[in-house]
Amino acid sequence: MNNLFKKNEGSVLIIVAISLPIILGLLAIVLNVSQIHYVQSAYTSIATTATATALNPIGDEMVDIINDKMAETPPYVPVSPDTWDNLTDEERIFLTTDSALVTKVKNTAREYLQKNITSEGLMRNDFVIKDIKVIYPYEYNLSDSAVKIYLEFRIESPLHFIESMSKKDILIKGTSQLRIK
Repeated sequence: MNNLFKKNEGSVLIIVAISLPIILGLLAIVLNVSQIHYVQSAYTSIATTATATALNPIGDEMVDIINDKMAETPPYVPVSPDTWDNLTDEERIFLTTDSALVTKVKNTAREYLQKNITSEGLMRNDFVIKDIKVIYPYEYNLSDSAVKIYLEFRIESPLHFIESMSKKDILIKGTSQLRIK
């Protein structure tokens, strides 16, 4: 009986020695994947906020249009307290086609994104932002009650553990809409 136990001596050490690198490798993979999901969530939140912020000039322009109409002679009497109910189709077309306003909306989204994604702030400094695309108006028809903006960009994320996967692009998307009808 004693010989049986003597033959198994050290087997636990061998199992631990074999298992430890595998466990550490799996832990490294889990940490990298977790970090990618965190980055995607955080940047998606920033993208959504950037698109919502970018629609501010449209809201401001809607208010200016109504105020200008009320300053005319005879003064315009609003049909509703809701700004969008007081716009004409021509004014809605202006809000979605005026090149200066469209450019302002797109630039506001880009500026917000660049300002709020810094290497010191949100993430490590080895994440690279590339391929920023802003579409305004996004999939808009005159019969739609809201105008949308779409923001898309890629984050190049380094994966430090797996050499064959040294970089992974993470696609980030954000959309917002503003009622105009």
